[in-house]
Amino acid sequence: MEEEMIYELLKNNICVQEEALKKLIWVLYRNFYFNSSIKQNILLIGERGTGKTTMLKEVAELMDIPLGEVYNMFMPDGLNASLFLNGMMQIAYNSDEYNGNGILLLHDFQDCFLYGHSISFNAMMASGLANFGDEGFFDISNITLVGEIDTNNVKDIFMGDISDLSNIDNNEFLSPTLNIIKKYLTDENKIIEYEDGSKAANVGLENYITNQIKLRFLSSNCNQLFKQKIYMDDMGAEEILKALYSPLSVLNLYKNDLTEDYINSEDFKKKVASLVSESGDGLHYAGMAIEQVFKRDYKHGVKVLKKKSLFSDR
Repeated sequence: MEEEMIYELLKNNICVQEEALKKLIWVLYRNFYFNSSIKQNILLIGERGTGKTTMLKEVAELMDIPLGEVYNMFMPDGLNASLFLNGMMQIAYNSDEYNGNGILLLHDFQDCFLYGHSISFNAMMASGLANFGDEGFFDISNITLVGEIDTNNVKDIFMGDISDLSNIDNNEFLSPTLNIIKKYLTDENKIIEYEDGSKAANVGLENYITNQIKLRFLSSNCNQLFKQKIYMDDMGAEEILKALYSPLSVLNLYKNDLTEDYINSEDFKKKVASLVSESGDGLHYAGMAIEQVFKRDYKHGVKVLKKKSLFSDR
């Protein structure tokens, strides 16, 4: 199947992130369909809930490329090799005739940089032969690594309670990146207090900290292993509305419960989009937002549910 056909088949399902979708198809097509020794690993960078995982899974399925997923692999004390191996086993399991090819999706990849593992991880992965000590060596030369980075999650980590991130013995942060800029992190300068006693977050400091970690993502350490960086667009109200009514949206799960007039009403759409936008979790929050809106409207006497819906009172 040609690249253009793959894009045309998927763009109406994905609905948003068209430029990122084009780039992802372009890279994976060359990794798996060209006779070339040049394989490019990918960083998917964007706010939580902008469709990174969904986009990758849809492309991999249509291209018939087996995919494995790894969560929380990078810990303060090192790499959890067993989780990486589990992801490799998923690739083999998801392939009818496994030939060493596949995609390994590394969720929460910002932790690799936060905890200072990027150099050692790059060195092991770049060779194409992963050394897991007692577990042995594994050929990953035909595996495309995709690191998924949530940029808003990074800010949450930095702006959290300092004591939660500190080592009490020596007052050092678990994250080497935090230690570099810790002089800027105090309870006093995280909050601005006005003359009337009101308080607000110091947005300038938040932006500074966020930019520092983003620079780490784009550093030479990162470039050694991840040649391709694909940025997701931020999603405003218009993009959220479009995504909610895509064939892949969680909203489709409620079509047998909500009346057609209600589920297609502008009022319902805008209320759901507003909650999704405010959540900070993007489309990951869509299901919760949908239920909050229709349950609230139901209580106020709006005709919301079909007669056979399990959500209705019996």
